[in-house]
Amino acid sequence: MKTSLSLLLALSLFTANGAESQKVSSPTQPYVIGISPLLDKTVKDDVYRSIVRLMVEDLPLNSSLTVYDAFELKTITHVALPEARVFHSPKTRANQFAGAIRELKQFLAQEHSAPTNAHLKFAEAIRLPQFLDFLAENPRSTNLQPALLLIGSPLYQDAKEPGFSMVDGYFPADGHLQASREQSIFGFTTNSVATPSVMIHWLYFGDPWVSDLHKEKVTRFWTLYLARRGAQLAAFTTDLPTALQSFKQNTLGTTAASKNWTADTTQSKIEMLRVSRNVEIADWLTRSTLSDESPPTTLVGPMKIGIRWKHNIDVDLYATPRSGAETLFFQHVRSPEGYYYKDHRSSPGREYEFIEFESPVDAREVEAFINFYKGHCPGGPHGEVRIEFDGRIYGAPFSISAEEGNLGRSGQSQQEFWTRIPVQEILKLSRQTASGR
Repeated sequence: MKTSLSLLLALSLFTANGAESQKVSSPTQPYVIGISPLLDKTVKDDVYRSIVRLMVEDLPLNSSLTVYDAFELKTITHVALPEARVFHSPKTRANQFAGAIRELKQFLAQEHSAPTNAHLKFAEAIRLPQFLDFLAENPRSTNLQPALLLIGSPLYQDAKEPGFSMVDGYFPADGHLQASREQSIFGFTTNSVATPSVMIHWLYFGDPWVSDLHKEKVTRFWTLYLARRGAQLAAFTTDLPTALQSFKQNTLGTTAASKNWTADTTQSKIEMLRVSRNVEIADWLTRSTLSDESPPTTLVGPMKIGIRWKHNIDVDLYATPRSGAETLFFQHVRSPEGYYYKDHRSSPGREYEFIEFESPVDAREVEAFINFYKGHCPGGPHGEVRIEFDGRIYGAPFSISAEEGNLGRSGQSQQEFWTRIPVQEILKLSRQTASGR
């Protein structure tokens, strides 16, 4: 009677473990993979084969591998490689890890539904802050530093926190790096569960960037963010073999200091800045000349409202398309009607920001205000308002009487820190037309 393969394996494991039981066991090296459930179909086969190869060939003995859904924060599968010679054999591993391989295959084969949001697509999305919290709340049983491979987009997207999303050229300002978790999804509270010290190897696909500058800004932010959490970005690449090699060897990464990246502690505002694909996106606002300022020929259409100023201060624009609609400003950068944009350069003498209503708005209903947020300005801030509407560019000066910013506070006692933009007057709408009579 032939001895079954499983019995032979059991006997070999017993013999191997018995022979090696006299050894002093060393801590198990943990490997962790976080995958987006929303990967494109074209990359899933390569991802599947690469992770299976890790399981059956590449991971060292006395290690473990746990694979997670890094968006929904769920465990996909787990394998443990004991320090037994029999596990040098890929066939042994393939047999023992058949269940884990099947679970991985089922996860990647499944069609996962993305959240619904008009401005977000969630392509390859992972939620890194929440995933790191999840790992911290599920501590490992070893003191060794884990290696973490992320497979998904570096652009944060979250249906519950859409204002913090990095798509369309947005990236977080340095104020997020000083914030608490209650203030920002990128904030960190020191008395929260300790984050495991990890080397992060990040693989993403395609070209999610608006421009090279957008890539630089997001890379810099994640590097500083991870450093604050005691982690380090070891690889950040679109090349699968490079990411896997870095992950297997748990290669040390590039530190923020080596890039001369430090958080700007003077930037305390929790806001999202934007890099544009089109370098002339603000030409209507930055150009020195205006077009013919005759009244518009229509009252309904897309509109841009912008402000520019020369002082090294922080001035903010607020605008709403109609009563009851969402107000766009630095903490609410997207709405059904449009978006808010602030110059990413923060260069004194060339500051500007604007709001674009991409969907048609009624010029008679638009309201806009300017706030002196932060800084000192003798005589109070002053600058220029620009409005682009019906193919024309309109301009008017603005001024605020306060000489110090008030951090955006509102109310009767704060009126000197605000000024209303007379949209209808700037567009030269008559009182009769503006009132709709």
